[in-house]
Amino acid sequence: MGAGNPLAHLHAEWLGVDPGKTNMATVAHKERSTDGSVVSVRHWTLTAGQYLPDSGITRQAQATKTWLAKVKTQLTALSQDAMWAEVSKPRWANAKFRLYCGKKRVVASFWAKVWLQLIKQAKQRWPDRVLARAYGQLASAAAAALAAGVSQSVRC
Repeated sequence: MGAGNPLAHLHAEWLGVDPGKTNMATVAHKERSTDGSVVSVRHWTLTAGQYLPDSGITRQAQATKTWLAKVKTQLTALSQDAMWAEVSKPRWANAKFRLYCGKKRVVASFWAKVWLQLIKQAKQRWPDRVLARAYGQLASAAAAALAAGVSQSVRC
């Protein structure tokens, strides 16, 4: 297939998306001039440092730790049936559901910020193109462009 973009024929503005361990998501977009040369590369990141507190994971972990410290002696004395009775209480299901919703909210908010910024730009600069996301190996070209050092960083 070669080193070129195999999806270039689709006439779209491509976002390279790369999930990782430190950064939950890194998104890159190459801005090109009319002659095809790269003018700049913008990238957005959703870091674990943003994701964990914003989604409520950090808060829930602290609340669980505090609660367990208060009832540690009672927990060691509980039978298996009593333990299941405790973890079956609605507060634990509610906490899990809050975490689930928080995670979805943070990721949706991140993508909304990225898309809103690019859609405003796209309507002005590329009225005949669509925005498309590329994951995995298709995103490697965007990651290579970031490594090249031509970047404009935007933190959401």
